[in-house]
Parts: sequence; C-alpha cells; structure tokens
Amino acid sequence: MKKLTFFASLLISAAALYLAFSNLNLREALSYMGKMNPWDLTAGSLIFVLSFLLRGIRWKFILKRTSGLSLNLATANIFIGQFGNNILPWRMGDVWRTLMLRKMVNLPLVSGGAGLGVERLYDGIVIVGLGILASSYYAIHTRMLKTLYTLLGVLLGVFIILLVFLRIFGRKEGRFIQNLSRGISSLRNPRDFGLLILFSFFIWLVESASFYYFFLAAGFSLKLLQIFVVVSILNVVLLLPAAPASLGTFEYAIVFAAGLLSIPKEASLPLALVIHFLRFLSINIVALLFALVLGLSLKREIKEVEKEADKVEEEVL
Repeated sequence: MKKLTFFASLLISAAALYLAFSNLNLREALSYMGKMNPWDLTAGSLIFVLSFLLRGIRWKFILKRTSGLSLNLATANIFIGQFGNNILPWRMGDVWRTLMLRKMVNLPLVSGGAGLGVERLYDGIVIVGLGILASSYYAIHTRMLKTLYTLLGVLLGVFIILLVFLRIFGRKEGRFIQNLSRGISSLRNPRDFGLLILFSFFIWLVESASFYYFFLAAGFSLKLLQIFVVVSILNVVLLLPAAPASLGTFEYAIVFAAGLLSIPKEASLPLALVIHFLRFLSINIVALLFALVLGLSLKREIKEVEKEADKVEEEVL
C-alpha cells in the first residue's frame, strides 16, 4: 500500500511538472533567471524563516496546557516537522512533530494530532479568507472562487463541530476524550480563538512579504492583494498529495497564479524553482541547527517516524 501511494504522489508531481514546463521558451526563462536580484532573494528567504519563528510562538500558545513545552522546543518542533515534510512523502513531518512532542514533553499523540488539526484550521480560515478577499479585486475563475467558498464552508463547519464537541464532551471523563480536548482547548475560549486568528493573519502577512521580495527579485512589484492571489492559490494546490517538498505542485501553483496576474511563464517558472529551492534550503538549515541544539539524531528520528507510519498502516488495513 505504501509503495502504491508513493507512486501515486510521484504521478501527481510529474503531471504538475509537465503542466508547469509545457510550452516554455527555455532561452527566455534562463535569461530571466540570470537577472534575478540576489539581495531581494535573500530578503525573501529571511522573512520566510521569520514566519516560521512566529509559527513557533503560535504553536506554544495552541498547546499552552502542555507543561514543559518551551518556546525553543515549540519552534524546533515546527522547523523539524517541516524538514520532515521536505524529505518524506505524504507530509509525514506532521507525524514526526507528534512523536517528538510525545518523547520530549510526554504529550499524548491524540493531543498533538488534535493540536495540529487546530493549527491547520487557523491557517485554512486565514488563507481561504485572503483568497476570497483578493478574488473580489481580480478576475478569478468562477470555479476557483466556488472552490474557495466551499473550503471556507468546510473549515467553518469543522470549527462548529469542534465547539459542539467541547461543549458536550469537554468535561467528560476518559483518557481519549480528555487528550482530544487538550489539543483543541484553544477553541474553547473566544478570546484565545480571536487572538490566534489575528496572529495567524499576521503570520501570513509576513509570509506574503517574503513573496513580495521574491517577485521583486525577478522585476515584478506586486500589490498586496496580488500577493494574496499567489499565496492562497499556492496553499490550496499544496493540499494535493505530491512527492516530498511538494515537488511539481509548488512550481505549477506559482506559474498558474502568476499567469492570472499576467506574468509570463518564462519569468514565473524559473522564479518558482528558485523560491522553492531557497525555502527548502533555509528551513532545512534551521531545522538542522535546532536538532544539534536538542541533541537529536535526525537519521534515528526518521526511522522512528517510518516505523510509526508502518504501524498505523498495519492497524488500518
């Protein structure tokens, strides 16, 4: 089963790469790549890393009921999880994050997994909201707009279901229920929820700023709402189960979004390749530094993640 799913993810990546590279004027694309400003690319990379440092603050707040979870460990957990997503298929870096927290602060897997779900909920609401906001100013395909509205409806539906769960079962006895409630406890308090939504919006504003500098490096000064078009489309496309590091789907999403903004493929594709490489490199370097500080053997950790994934697959099948 694992080989089949991995093969399917490779097919998705291959199809996305084909769409991204089709009808490309290679000489013109190389010309655009040679003209990119290295200082703007560096600024974009540093701002992107900053957005992940902010995610560490948010992650600690989401799991504020977890004793022993320092800001340093919460941030390391974010970077190492993304490192795992960069090198392992099917976003297994998220599995890595839950296993790491269980080992280091004795957080149950159910609590860690629920916390991850809440983190995705905050991000999803903000990203889809930004996409809908941007689409009101730019000519976005009707089907895409319907998709964004559908995603927003699903996310709000999940939020309501979780609130109902907390209201009915939040104080019930039972280890599973208590662990699940622990992971989604930030939804219980309207003040916490509002602060986390606002902070999530700030995080995505910072990440959007990184795209401003990335596109500026190629000679394109995008307005804020234009950047929101790129960011929202990119993150919706990245939901597809592609190869590690979202190879192919990342490039296609950037090319597609840039096309909506009348940026030629010869400029957007080389830029997408450069952005993808710099994001991959910067996250992995910081993750390795955190691993050194925490004394983690990434090779051994990866084996444990793969073993845990095999165990889950055996139980499901």
